[in-house]
Amino acid sequence: MSPTNNNFWVLYGQHTKPTLVECEEKDTQPNQRKTALQYVKCWDNCIDIGSNVGMWTRELAQKFKQVYCFEPNPNFIECFNKNITENNVELFEFGLSNKEHTASQEFNSTQMTNTPGDVQCRTLDSFNLNNIDFIKIDVDGFEVEVLEGAVETITRNNAVIVIEMKRKKRPEICKKAKRILYGLDYEPKKRIRSDEIWTK
Repeated sequence: MSPTNNNFWVLYGQHTKPTLVECEEKDTQPNQRKTALQYVKCWDNCIDIGSNVGMWTRELAQKFKQVYCFEPNPNFIECFNKNITENNVELFEFGLSNKEHTASQEFNSTQMTNTPGDVQCRTLDSFNLNNIDFIKIDVDGFEVEVLEGAVETITRNNAVIVIEMKRKKRPEICKKAKRILYGLDYEPKKRIRSDEIWTK
């Protein structure tokens, strides 16, 4: 069965295999997307880091000329490929980090660990992506590594960034991530739930 704009194939919690569900059941971030995209001035290319099953990707593909996605979990990738059929989307099956290495990730987990494993990690800078107007980062604790490996890309493109910042759950990671963004001359503009929008 093909997905529509109102439903997605997911693999979460009780879903031990890809399951088609209504969008309203699992998509908890429409307000974050709507607000973050209000800060975008150009609509060439964007990057979706931690694409998961493609809930952000679908809307981004309607607005940008090209969407570059990063998702290393093969179980989420299976759902992503069922959900996203747009020709302007390119999926890279890598985790993003501050160097090239391997990492571990559980079957239906969005969180990577630095324990060597099956996940291939590279830096965002190694992909040499240009004309980037928007970057979404949702990597459940790997934010610092992603930013450290993306300094050249961020500096070169000055994109709007929306990044998950779970202050209570990961206070030290949030402090380090903010320090990196401030160092790149970014300023926080708005916070919606656990997502923050940063621009120059």
